[in-house]
Amino acid sequence: MAPGLALAMICLSATTGCGLVGDDDSDASGTPRAGGSAVFLLPGEPRGLDPFSASYPNVADGNRMSALYDVLVWTEPATGTVHPKLAESLTSDAQYTNWTLTLRAGLRFSDGSVLDAAAVKATWDAHRDPTVNSLVGGVLRDVKLILVSDLQLRIELPSANANFDHMVARNLAFVAPTKFVSTPEGRAALKRTPIGAGPFKLAAWEPGKDLRMVRNENYWQKGLPHLDELVFRVDRNIAAAPESIAKSRADITVTTDPTVLGDARDKDLTVDETLLNGGLMIAFNLRKPPFDNADARRAIALALSGEELNRRFYKGLGVQARGIFNASSPLANVNLAAVENKPPQAGELFAKLTSNGQKPFVFHYLVPDSPKSRDIAEYIRRTLAGYPGVTMIVDVVDIASLVTRTSAKHDFEATVFQLWADDVEPSMHQFLITGGINNITGYSNSAVDKALGEGRLSPDPKVRRDAYTRVQTALNRDMPFWVYLEASAAAVHSRHITGVEPFNDGLVHFDRITRSTAD
Repeated sequence: MAPGLALAMICLSATTGCGLVGDDDSDASGTPRAGGSAVFLLPGEPRGLDPFSASYPNVADGNRMSALYDVLVWTEPATGTVHPKLAESLTSDAQYTNWTLTLRAGLRFSDGSVLDAAAVKATWDAHRDPTVNSLVGGVLRDVKLILVSDLQLRIELPSANANFDHMVARNLAFVAPTKFVSTPEGRAALKRTPIGAGPFKLAAWEPGKDLRMVRNENYWQKGLPHLDELVFRVDRNIAAAPESIAKSRADITVTTDPTVLGDARDKDLTVDETLLNGGLMIAFNLRKPPFDNADARRAIALALSGEELNRRFYKGLGVQARGIFNASSPLANVNLAAVENKPPQAGELFAKLTSNGQKPFVFHYLVPDSPKSRDIAEYIRRTLAGYPGVTMIVDVVDIASLVTRTSAKHDFEATVFQLWADDVEPSMHQFLITGGINNITGYSNSAVDKALGEGRLSPDPKVRRDAYTRVQTALNRDMPFWVYLEASAAAVHSRHITGVEPFNDGLVHFDRITRSTAD
């Protein structure tokens, strides 16, 4: 998942305690003072803290990784602009086939070792080693990596890609020391004892509860981070996050749940929201029955209503989706909408699939272990049970298992899924293209592949929109998934936490966070 992709689909909450600071943490000029602690809420345990097994989306491992590793480059959600961070620049030639990554001088990992171009190459080489089973390694297929100097890496692509910098920002931004990434033993060690170049380093890990980090004294930006300590706390109770933050039991979370955002605003918390493409969806596995049959996929969508799901489970605070593009996106064709909510037509298709109820239509629906996910799944199960012969079995698993089963093993029939994408490149492209690293559905359509390729090569918004109109049209016909709620991601935090600047799909620059007032 995002990021990998976006493969965690639930939102966040909190439990107990956070560190205290003094009466004021800024001087008379408003300059933040160093010190203090912050608790960041996440809904599940990490899959791993290495660049290869971690799941990068905002509500999964992406924010933990940002704190530990920092990023080579990052994207600004509002504009899609790519900015350097550990990298000094990432530029291409006129044909977009050769790119050059230039690092800042003097970068060091938290263990004191040098972060150089060789470390980037070693990390990327490990990603594409099939024995490593990286979630994002496929983006480097047939790519040549050539060391130019200690600080420069040349990247030769097999075909032109004007948006390769977006791919680096989403999939390849976390770098670890060469001595760890180059061996199986070293990569295994990184899962539990990560070594990165981020603003924080690991201090203690109590599985299932707290992951405590402290300031990295080798951080490349002198005087940063502002905080002395950062605690990531696991809590699966989605709805409780605003209450926990309002009562100073926690400080910040990232959520994709509109009801959590509404509650946060009611409690006068700060909400930094970003509208994204993608959305909350039911994704079908087209590789095997029953959803290798397009009628089965269409019947599910026709039986359900995005408006009703939004009303029942999101208090009407979300935005009903019309497809995979956000209505506000300049790349969307607002005249197109995916089919849904036509029960008579659903009944006709189910009757065909079940021989008028005589032949069972049974499938498993995979969801993460969270109250809202279970409640929505149960409502969908009851709705579909109203059609003769149709049975949906709900399988509830933890987030790490869900990521493994959907992304790595494709061991599912249908699943709840959420995609967060500020642009088609790279996440949506990887989700839709034949053989894409995030194409969990197994969808393959040559016309879609061609249109995605045209959109990838053009900087002209009109040309891209025309290409993606063809993509939308094909998706509405083929229904490899049904999107029922538009995507957004937001950082929710108390007003004594400042400097929160979301990037990519909702990750945070942890070097910039500070506490502006007393608790």
